[in-house]
Amino acid sequence: MRKVIIIISLVLFVTGCWEYKNTPSNHQILRICNYSDMDIYFRRGNCEGGIFDNANIASSPVDFKIFAHECKNEYSPSFEVDIEYSGCLDPRISYVFFDAKIVETIPFDTVFKYNMMLGSKIFTKEQLDSLDWTITYP
Repeated sequence: MRKVIIIISLVLFVTGCWEYKNTPSNHQILRICNYSDMDIYFRRGNCEGGIFDNANIASSPVDFKIFAHECKNEYSPSFEVDIEYSGCLDPRISYVFFDAKIVETIPFDTVFKYNMMLGSKIFTKEQLDSLDWTITYP
């Protein structure tokens, strides 16, 4: 019985202490910085740097909103894998940016339909390596 309690305690300790980190071969954190004077929303884009789908990002501001002059981390088990299996002809990842005022006042299906984004950026793994895995807006 004592061994079972010790094993369960160790498993809980190890799994409870796990956190995201970047290693040279497996980046799990991508830092996105908003250097503009307005609040923005971000999300991954499609292969051409367009809006991927019409899922309402305004419903999760904690995940997708970045206030003016702030940075936020996005997490993934492996961004290298995300890039490799993005479905794009050339391995890459894109991010799309939106004005927070628009996303919070207009239904997102309208934002999607009329492509109401501020812009997008497309990156290869090599480009992200050179940027220390930090994307900036603008």
